[in-house]
Amino acid sequence: MIQKLLLSGLILVLSYSLSNAQYRDSLSVSFEDENLEVILDSISSRTGYFFSYNTNIMPKGSLFTIEKEQIHIEDLLNLLFIGTSLEYTLIEDQIILRKVIRDSEGNKRMTTTITGWVKDAETQEPVFGAHVYINGSTIGTYTDPNGNYELKGLKPGNYQVVFSHVGFRPAAYEINSNQPSAYAINAILNPAINVLEGIEVKSLPLVNEDNWIKYYRKFSEEFIGNSTNSNRCTFVNPEIIEFSYSDSLDTYEAVLKEPLVMENKGLGYKVIFEIDYFRSNIKETRFHVRASFEPMEPDNHRTKKRWKKNRQRSYLGSKFHFLKSLMNDDLKSEGYQVFKTTDLSLVSAYRPVRQKSEIISTDDLGRTYLDFEGYLVVDYLKEYQHPSYNDPVINKPVYGTVVNSGVSSGNLTQRSSVELDDEKVRILKNGQIANPEEIQFYGYWSWERMSELMPIDYDAKSDN
Repeated sequence: MIQKLLLSGLILVLSYSLSNAQYRDSLSVSFEDENLEVILDSISSRTGYFFSYNTNIMPKGSLFTIEKEQIHIEDLLNLLFIGTSLEYTLIEDQIILRKVIRDSEGNKRMTTTITGWVKDAETQEPVFGAHVYINGSTIGTYTDPNGNYELKGLKPGNYQVVFSHVGFRPAAYEINSNQPSAYAINAILNPAINVLEGIEVKSLPLVNEDNWIKYYRKFSEEFIGNSTNSNRCTFVNPEIIEFSYSDSLDTYEAVLKEPLVMENKGLGYKVIFEIDYFRSNIKETRFHVRASFEPMEPDNHRTKKRWKKNRQRSYLGSKFHFLKSLMNDDLKSEGYQVFKTTDLSLVSAYRPVRQKSEIISTDDLGRTYLDFEGYLVVDYLKEYQHPSYNDPVINKPVYGTVVNSGVSSGNLTQRSSVELDDEKVRILKNGQIANPEEIQFYGYWSWERMSELMPIDYDAKSDN
């Protein structure tokens, strides 16, 4: 289990450590009608091993009786956990417990559950109504009056858990769940402030009310885009956006102090965006967002059918679909051709990528990275470009064989390019980029924007 703190303000309660401890692998025990937590505390104090678990997984109302002489700790735990649905993993001085959830036929359910609480850093009071969600997914919830929450149904994989509430700085935590388990993640949120102590915060001058609509239109076009779904997207709370502009830089910024909500009636999602920054000028647009998806209810069967079709169209050929196909080594069958180049304008210099290893590397911990110099040029061959798409740099006429689509060769394909801002960029097993600020997308993927954004847990087979 690899965990990494992404933003400040998060406290994780998972385990404890004991330096310079002496560990005993065998011990004698004698317990009669005792609860499991007391037994585990006794084992911990006598062996030097420490138990890490969510208290919610402990069997309620069950008492245990056991008497053994010099039994190995693993044999002892195997006896104790019979009939409890508990499993354990021994890692150095820690024993991590998790509850295995089974279906009606007794098979393991391959899902992970995350529970915990959210508190105010200043008052230590529970934060009611905090939004807790898996970044980029439909999995999310809100804390109850006691600050507690529960996220269910996560498949094993890499996720970013986000904690958010108006008036507080968001916090996020990366979790690597390689097997079904239960996690306890508690968050302490710090109040949002405009100026950090000891740090000069520079901002562009705010635009007046008369110019607000001008920049709102620019922002909408840059953020939502001009693709098929763009005309079906509307902001629910546009009044929260403030704009600032610099004549000397010819740059404008969108400033948001709370989440921006968008209804996408083309795909059937309400999307809640946490926008850390948004800056745009004539050369480029840069922004960093986190997103939570809530499926909308269709008015009728016809709408439901249209949403299903549109979702599949938006997903196929997307950068997320490409990255998942890359991780699964399915690029060709999924309809992609990939090239490497140092000059996007010189098509004759494009070199085909024939092996995954040419653009992917792995470290000693098994983490995977995009690792290449220059640019990746990615052609998706199973769908036409949108008629309104035009990129003077990368959108050169691209002709090629269209794979398994029934479309003849000689038609424009969707072409995108990728550039790394770092030497290599980590990619998670589910196809997400660990740090989106380290990578840039150009061409078709850049043009599609948020109107085509799909949740990371989208599955065409289960989208009914």
